[in-house]
Amino acid sequence: MTSREFAKLIGVSQSTVSRAMNNSDLVPEEKRRYIHQKAREFGFVLNSQAKSLRTQRTGTIGILFPKHFVSMSANMMLAHLYDCIQKEMHNYDYDIMVVYYKSDTEDFSSFERIIRTRKVDGFLVMRMELSDAEMELIEEYQVPCVFLMNAGAKVGPNLNYLFSDSEYGGYEAGRYLGLFPEYQKLFIAAGGERKDVSRRLLGYRRGLAACGCTLRDEDVLYCELSIRAAYACVMENRIRFKGKRSAVFAHNDMLGIGVINACRDLGYDVPEQVQLIGMDDIPLASQQNPALTTLHVAVEEMVPRSCRLLIDLIGGEKKLVQEWIRPRLIVRETTRPPLF
Repeated sequence: MTSREFAKLIGVSQSTVSRAMNNSDLVPEEKRRYIHQKAREFGFVLNSQAKSLRTQRTGTIGILFPKHFVSMSANMMLAHLYDCIQKEMHNYDYDIMVVYYKSDTEDFSSFERIIRTRKVDGFLVMRMELSDAEMELIEEYQVPCVFLMNAGAKVGPNLNYLFSDSEYGGYEAGRYLGLFPEYQKLFIAAGGERKDVSRRLLGYRRGLAACGCTLRDEDVLYCELSIRAAYACVMENRIRFKGKRSAVFAHNDMLGIGVINACRDLGYDVPEQVQLIGMDDIPLASQQNPALTTLHVAVEEMVPRSCRLLIDLIGGEKKLVQEWIRPRLIVRETTRPPLF
């Protein structure tokens, strides 16, 4: 009997069955007792629990979040990714454990303990920079890992990854905004993400150069990775925008939304006075007024493939997938159509 069939039989949702059988506090105690009683009556065992008994697996995968993670509400792309991963892993009867800490030393002991006590069967890694200590632990314990979204500096030739090609995304932004030579070019960069900033900036400059445009170092403006920080960045640099038309590439959609808000308060028309491109295509991007032009990161492809790959690696299959997946420009209301 599958968990779906058992859930339907006793009149609850499949996710409630999974949580109750794993004694999650998200399910009230009375309902947990009811579900455990029915499980005994019908001889039902959760797939992940039965699998654990046979293979010593935990039925849990870890997600190693980036150092810049603050909260799900502040890191909207990570919240979107988490939702997608959770839905996908639910199909495999797997639970999720989120792991994050800001520095190489802060709470590293918790990560080390998770690895050494084998609390997870594998990791989806979304951290930009893994330390030597982290990599040594992963390699020593041969923890199945799939690196997802952003390239890490220490990803070796034998590790699996599906990366978003942020340099190509920057190139596409530059190619589009470069079609407007009368607009000054700016880049709003996330100060804490130096390696990924350098890739996006390199691509942006290449795209602009293909159109005969340049971006000066002083036209790269740095701020923290939040809507509020991008808003403050534009306000602090309002003199750059005054009396000029500007074409802005924002590091991601969150910063792009902050730019929209600042332009609205400064009375700048978007896209007539300020054209703007973000990156990620989080759900909120299309709901802005004006809707944000952005580079769509193919989460709908990357997450299912990464989860399937991790499950296969946990199952003992020998696979090596190393791919860069190109973002796609989605033109909405924050950019003008080019005149040819």
